Amino acid sequence: MIDSKKLIPISIVTGFLGSGKTTLLNQLLSSPELADTAVLINEFGEIGLDHLLVNSVDEDIILLESGCVCCSVRDDFSSSLLMLHDKRAERVIPPFQRVILETTGIADPIAIFEFILADKEISRRYICKEILTVVDAVYGQTNLDRHLEAVKQVSVADHIIISKTDLCDKTLLENMEERLHKLNPLALRSYSGIKPANPDILSGNCSEVLNLAGKQLLRQNTHSEEAILSSHDHRFATFSLAWSDAVDWDDFVAWLEALLIVRGDSIHRVKGLLNVNGESQPVVIQGVQHSFYPPVKLDRWPESNVETKLVFITSDFSKQAAIKSLENILTVSVC
Repeated sequence: MIDSKKLIPISIVTGFLGSGKTTLLNQLLSSPELADTAVLINEFGEIGLDHLLVNSVDEDIILLESGCVCCSVRDDFSSSLLMLHDKRAERVIPPFQRVILETTGIADPIAIFEFILADKEISRRYICKEILTVVDAVYGQTNLDRHLEAVKQVSVADHIIISKTDLCDKTLLENMEERLHKLNPLALRSYSGIKPANPDILSGNCSEVLNLAGKQLLRQNTHSEEAILSSHDHRFATFSLAWSDAVDWDDFVAWLEALLIVRGDSIHRVKGLLNVNGESQPVVIQGVQHSFYPPVKLDRWPESNVETKLVFITSDFSKQAAIKSLENILTVSVC
């Protein structure tokens, strides 16, 4: 069994065309805290690195003044990751501790996420830590209205960075925040404008990210179903399932796997805390469509609130359908 703590975490940075991914990357790469970072981008010309360039290792790798390694993905994503890992092992490049992968503006980050989990050679070396989505505070509403890709990028995010906050007024920003919360109430949120994005958004390990996500769920009011049910954005909807009965882990996994096989394309995110038989601590699970992060235990349950809570972000898949599938395998009283 592979020790996940020894794997190099990958953060996928996505966002619609013109959202500010390039600006965010430049801010992060200039931070001393992220000097041990490798960056995968499609073409060097897509990001302004001239002022950071130190020298070229080979045709596809350059070293930056900050200490970061920058690699151009010209053809094969898998080959680029393996090549970086080999050069790291051979000490041709600095021993980077994390990877940032920038997607194109209309890319589906789920395909990359699932590829990292499915490719045996990659999964022996790397682990997908999180999906960060950059949203333009000025034109984000228009992009969400017109482009399904932009909506999907937001709906699958672990962390949303609102960019260009210095270029919009307070009302516009508040409207943007409200819409993002309705579309993805599970995501953490940061801001990028005149003040650079905090490098801490990339500095944690996978367990810390999941712990933070689990604590966020604990802070939400499980019984505030009206707020959950109203969280929708055109083609997407959010709902929660909760029950107090402890579940058998194998039975729960059997239900979830069956559900994702049949309806995975419609389930963009699912995140939750589980009350598992034989466990005194809550277990955090979260997944993206057909794939799941490894489960993580939190330190404690909230007082007087030991129950399972799952939150779904879906399209064309209702709460009633989820309950029906659940009742076919688990004996629980869902609310």
